[in-house]
Formats: sequence, structure tokens, C-alpha cells
Amino acid sequence: MSVSAARVDLGAIRGNVETLKERAGDAAVMAVVKADGYGHGMLECARAAVDGGATWLGVAMAAEALQLRQAGIDTPTLAWLLGPGDDWAAVAAVGVDLGVNATWALQRCAQAATTTGRPTRVHLKVDTGLGRGGATPAEWPDLVSAAAKAQADGTVEVIGVWSHLAYADEPMHPTIDAQRRVFDDALEVAAAAGVEPSVRHLANSAATLRLPGTHYDLVRPGVAVYGLSPGPSVGAAAALGLTPAMTLTSQVALAKQV
Repeated sequence: MSVSAARVDLGAIRGNVETLKERAGDAAVMAVVKADGYGHGMLECARAAVDGGATWLGVAMAAEALQLRQAGIDTPTLAWLLGPGDDWAAVAAVGVDLGVNATWALQRCAQAATTTGRPTRVHLKVDTGLGRGGATPAEWPDLVSAAAKAQADGTVEVIGVWSHLAYADEPMHPTIDAQRRVFDDALEVAAAAGVEPSVRHLANSAATLRLPGTHYDLVRPGVAVYGLSPGPSVGAAAALGLTPAMTLTSQVALAKQV
């Protein structure tokens, strides 16, 4: 029998979300519970986060979104990493919003609407400089134009426009303002195409804690939900009002001087 154990304090999760909600100001909080709640247990942490004031949940994979719904968790949820082999209609059918960063993904969402019988809720992602997911500024006009047409056709509903910061854990890094400018420009391009989302979101954990100018309508803290500082430049977890949720314990088997 193992003498090692990982214990998760759900009260710490709730308290951390309450702290993040205070830091978010008028913005809503999306608690990111991907990767089994960063190894803390997705379902339990999702419930605790909602109890703490999160009004959104964020996951990466289709299976994670479906697991939340199968467990009876009906909080608004965004799943942002579906691939060509995923069942987009199955995720849309349970009321989960889908991240879209290319026209092919938008087409999958439109196709899902023919199965579900209602518009698929989407969040369009623009790459503002991280170089990971998202349509580049050059691709963005075509994506929002296609989204506007699909919305007019009744196959999608654009709920959000979003992006991700590269260096939010270094609050004075020059890329932060540069990415904000690209994001604001992308919002203007979207509005000109007739796409005006109800939620604009850019801030991760570090930005939620230290960069109020990036909060927009919604923030997406991840590691901070679990009581971890997103980086040494942001500050120590305790100083940020965060409590680590996981404690690892074991029995000492050997101690010696060498």
C-alpha cells in the first residue's frame, strides 16, 4: 500500500477564485480546468471554482468538455483545441462554446448546426503575437468575414473574440502593449465586418493579477486557480493572496549526510 498521497483542498480553490474575481474587477472569471484541473481533479475543481464565483469554465479538449456536461456541470464552457478528427457536433450539442482560429474550423461549426438544429456558439481567436493558436492578422479579415456570413445564415453565433499573451508573467514586457494594440485592431476589423462579440478575452493568470488593462470582459486564470504564482516576476503566491491547493505527503524512508 502506498504511503504517498496528494491531497487537494477544494476550499483553497474556492478562495483562490474569490481572490481572482476581486482582481478581475468588472470582468467575469473563466476558471481553466483543462488537463484534469492541472492534475488536481477536473470535476471537483470545476465545482469549487464555480462556488468561488467563476461564471465560465475553460478546457482544451472535446473529451474534457463532454465529461463536464456528463457530470451535470452546466456552467458556460469554452473548449478551444478541437481538431479535424473530433466530433464538433457532439460538443456543440451539449451547449459548449467552441474556439475557432481558421475557416476550416468555422465550417465544422456550421456543419454541427445542421446536426444540433441551432447555431453553434463560437469564440474567434486571433494570434496577437504569441505564435501559437489563432488566425494571424493577415488571415483575420477572411475569418471574421466568413463568421459574419455564417452568423447571418444562422449556423453560428459569435460569442467571443480572444487571444493569449506571450509575456504576461513579465508585467513590463513591451510585447504586452503590442499585443493589446493588435487585439484592439482585430476587434475593430471584426466590428466592421458585423461581428460584435459579447465577451472579449485576453488575460491569463498573470494578466488577471497584474494587468487590469488586459481584462476586457472576461479573464482566463489557469495556474492561479490552483494557488500557484504564474511567474517570479508576478510575485509569490502568498503575496498575491493565493493558497496552493495540493499538498504532497509521504513517509520518510531514508535520511543521511553525504
